[in-house]
Amino acid sequence: MKNSYIPMVVTFCMVQSWIFGQSKMQLVQTLPQEMVYLHSNASTVFSGESLRYKFYGLDNGTKKTTKISKVGYVSLVGRNGEVVFSHKLRLDSGATFGDFFVPVSLPTGTYKLLGYTEWMRNFGVDTFFKNDVFIINPYKTIPDIYLSQSVDSIEGKPVIINKRLNAKSQMDDSSFVDVSLDKTTAGKREKVVISVQGLTDASISGNYSISVQKRDSLYFETSVSSEAFLRNLNRNRGNANSETTSNLHIPEIRGEVISGTILDKGTQNPVENQRIALSLPGEAFLFKIATSDGDGRFSFILDRRYTNTDAAVQLMADVANEYEIKLDTKKDNNFGDLAFPEITIPRFMEDVILQRSVHNQIENAYSEIRMDSILEVEQVPPFYRDLPITYDLDAYTRFNTLQETIIEVTDHLSIRTLNDGSRVFEIRPNVGLPNDNLFPAVFVDGLFLKNHEDFMGYSAKKIKHINFTRDEVMIGSQVFQGVLSFKTIEGDFFDEFYSQEIINIELFKPEPIKNYFNQLYVGGDNQPRVPDYRHQLFWQPNLNLSHGKQELIFYTSDVPGTYQLVLEGFTSNGNPVSVKRALVVE
Repeated sequence: MKNSYIPMVVTFCMVQSWIFGQSKMQLVQTLPQEMVYLHSNASTVFSGESLRYKFYGLDNGTKKTTKISKVGYVSLVGRNGEVVFSHKLRLDSGATFGDFFVPVSLPTGTYKLLGYTEWMRNFGVDTFFKNDVFIINPYKTIPDIYLSQSVDSIEGKPVIINKRLNAKSQMDDSSFVDVSLDKTTAGKREKVVISVQGLTDASISGNYSISVQKRDSLYFETSVSSEAFLRNLNRNRGNANSETTSNLHIPEIRGEVISGTILDKGTQNPVENQRIALSLPGEAFLFKIATSDGDGRFSFILDRRYTNTDAAVQLMADVANEYEIKLDTKKDNNFGDLAFPEITIPRFMEDVILQRSVHNQIENAYSEIRMDSILEVEQVPPFYRDLPITYDLDAYTRFNTLQETIIEVTDHLSIRTLNDGSRVFEIRPNVGLPNDNLFPAVFVDGLFLKNHEDFMGYSAKKIKHINFTRDEVMIGSQVFQGVLSFKTIEGDFFDEFYSQEIINIELFKPEPIKNYFNQLYVGGDNQPRVPDYRHQLFWQPNLNLSHGKQELIFYTSDVPGTYQLVLEGFTSNGNPVSVKRALVVE
């Protein structure tokens, strides 16, 4: 176990050393600049609806999916610069997807949807993906600035009236991907089949997303196709000024970065070569150790998915009270200079707004029937969770104290008293005698405990499992004689435990990956008692054409009108693909 882990540590240290070993200007000039494209399901969204998006991270030079960032960000910003939401997203080969449910607390108005990476923040907001989103909240009074008595009274302001779509109003990019519907007109709750096929090797291995949504007279079209995005792209690399290089945003090459500085409390000078630990408690706990550099800087790389947001940071030094930890905070960019379009809603559209809001209320009332699901991502547990020796204390006589339990129940595990009177856990190695200066890494419900004495008085009757390994292990640059893990019955040790040496932090957790609900009516059962007022008929953000021709099935709803199928994406060699098809539901 030890030997298999050391090469990974060395590889990681080489990558991290290369990044932090470069001068800031060298790093800016060496790494390619990135760009982001977002395909959203709509640019006009009502309260009670979801804004869904697909995130494409691209290399600004090759236009292929980025190999730099493993994390992306999506934000929605209001006119006043206030951030409505910010999502952190784990990227899979440069791409991912997410969604935001628009609450009734959000007022009617124009908003800006932004997509970017941490690396792109060095080059300013001008390099971010930006798209206008218009939100209509019919449950609050719509501000007069968005209303007009009639179309004729509007002076130069665009009106949210889209020309009615028809079977001919489609964009065809047949050179890369062939997209067809088995019908152009369908009845209510009728099956529709989308056939999608890549026409070249590059398009077969490309990345695509597809949406089918109603397009009515109350629709403000601001979405930019992938083809138009690349055509209008400013190809200039961002300018790296003195402010950029002095406050460099490090690219998240291996995963999320949590960073900070270790300072001497007395002098406030940076302290180098000090180890610091980060633990994320819980069932699937994570643990990292970093070492500060000459500027006192340290960074943890979270390259695995996690479910909890609470974490604990603590110094490994015996004189930890002499040092101070200052964690970096990731603040949103200054979005105050964004330009927003002037939009006007004709007052005669009141009935259309009312009808759609009623549809949304009914749909949300039946949301449990059409609920999206969270995809569980299977991962190989880190070695410090894969512990071969297990004691289930319910299978043994229960003792009051931890020391009695270890003596009477376990083998190869003991408690030793040090010269200063404090006690430590000791694991007998597989080979040879114990090293008096080497102690095990101890976890309780996933919380790393540097001071073993803090746990010695804990009631053994509250402990469910004891797990450990006798192998010598290396985590970061720290060597431990084994790993010892206690699991309590309630699993709440972190909530109850306090130490002045531990800093509790709340992490900005990446969004979960969802499997979006697709309404199917099978076997002739159309569920007549369950209303179906969906305006979003289909959403597949992760379309894979590598298995040949794909047939995607969806069913229409009870809402008649014209719907538009939109496919966006990029081939594996960076060519944009934009396809539109129309469907009339009668």
